[in-house]
Parts: sequence; C-alpha cells; structure tokens
Amino acid sequence: MATGSNSIFNYLKYDNNLNSENLKDCHLIISLSQTGFSLLLSDLDKRKILLLALKAPLEASEKSLSLVEIEDLLKSLPFKIDHCQSTEVLVNFDKFSLVPEHLYSKGSGKSILAYTCRLEKGDHIYTDHWPNSEAMLVYALPLNVMEWCKKSFSTVSFRHQATAVEYLYQLYPKDKTFAFLFVEQTSADLYLARNGKVFWYNKFNFQTEEDLLYYVLYTLEQNRFLATELEIKVAGQVLKGEKLYKLLARYIGSVKELPIPLGFELSSQISPQEMKNQINLIGAL
Repeated sequence: MATGSNSIFNYLKYDNNLNSENLKDCHLIISLSQTGFSLLLSDLDKRKILLLALKAPLEASEKSLSLVEIEDLLKSLPFKIDHCQSTEVLVNFDKFSLVPEHLYSKGSGKSILAYTCRLEKGDHIYTDHWPNSEAMLVYALPLNVMEWCKKSFSTVSFRHQATAVEYLYQLYPKDKTFAFLFVEQTSADLYLARNGKVFWYNKFNFQTEEDLLYYVLYTLEQNRFLATELEIKVAGQVLKGEKLYKLLARYIGSVKELPIPLGFELSSQISPQEMKNQINLIGAL
C-alpha cells in the first residue's frame, strides 16, 4: 500500500520503507486537542518526516474524539508505534498561562493557573521553558489523558502546542516583527513576536471566518501591531484563495503561507501542503 491510505483517518501517509523494526529508531509526536488527533514520525536525526496522519472532524458540529477512539486509530496502523526512540505528546488544551520566567518559581504553577482557569480534580500541572523568550508556559493536563499516555507508551514526555509554536519560530530567520496564525477546525493559535522574542500568544475558538478575522485584528490593535503594515504567516486549515485567506488579505498588509523550515525532508508519500497543514508538529521535534 503505497500511501498508507486509511478511511478512518482524514489521511495517513507513510514512507514505503517504514516497518516495525526501524520504527525503534524513530521519534514520534502525537498531538491531542479537543477537536482532533494527529501523528508525526521522524527519522533518528529528526530531519526526515516518515509518517504524517490526521483525524479531525470534517464538520464543526461533529463531536470530539474520545481516548478509546484514539486508541482504536492507533491499533488500525499497519505497525505498532509504542516503542519508538522517543514519544512526545503535544497537548492543545485551554488551561494554560504564559508568564515571564522571573515571575515563576517551582511549585507556583497551580496558583498561576488559578488566575485564568478553573482546575479540575486530578489535573496535573506541567511547565515548558521558553529560553529564547525568557518565559515559562504553565499548563494543566487532565488526569485521564496523562494516565492513558503513560499506559499506551513505554516512555512519554509532554509539551504544549504553544511551546511547539515557539520552537517552530526559532527555525526561521528573525525579523523585527513576526506574526503567525495556525488554524484548525474550530480553534486557532495566534503568535506575535518582536525582536526575536514572544510578545503575545493565545489560543481561541471561533465559529466563522469573520469571528477569526475580528479576533486577529482586535489582538493586533491591542498590542500595537499596525495591521496594514504587517506580514502575517498562516498555516493549518487556511488555504490561499479560500474565504479566510481573502478576508485576512483585505485588512492585513501581507498574508503568506508559512513555508516548511529549511533542512527538513519529506517522504515522497507526504505532500508539502499536508505538512504545512500540520506544521506545528515540526516545532515539537
């Protein structure tokens, strides 16, 4: 099966030479969010993408995937992926807070999150360090998700999607300003940087393209980024020529697709556009 197509996934593409034996030398990234689930496998050097898969609702009204459904998807793969060289789960949940690193101290995560969200019993607090931006991202991981991950994989680490976006930014030349919008089915990540450091980040839900446009323009205005003179990079479910792309181009100086970073190679089964749709996963390598 040349492409590894599977009707359960939106798409599942993998290298013809991938098998259960050489998977042991691969790095696995699993992305979990409230709306979807995706996979990336890279080679030992983390430079060649060998597998890319996505399962996301085709319609906004569809319910989110359960952990049981995700487990069934993993079992449907043509090889087991539970003993890779490394496994990292990229979580994309709403309970997080980004703070300057000098305001964070060990053990303060729960009190920091208490200002912005309501924690549930059993939530585990994790932190990601953003050394280039001198910031700490504090986030909560539901107990059932943590337990499922540790049960499903021999070794596993966690990282927030926001951190993947921050690390993705480090792979590109640094301009004075940088704006990046990553769009999924019903949510989006907006990342703004000035002089090589994060200036503002947030994740938000939306229902229509107009909602998303309003939020982007409002955020730019509040952070004193002049929309008409700004270049914004986009990726995910925002294709050139479609409604959202046209709306952004009407009000923002320049809109461009974020290219795949230099130095990365794709298996011949994976198209550049498919990789751009999940370019956040590269930031987790």
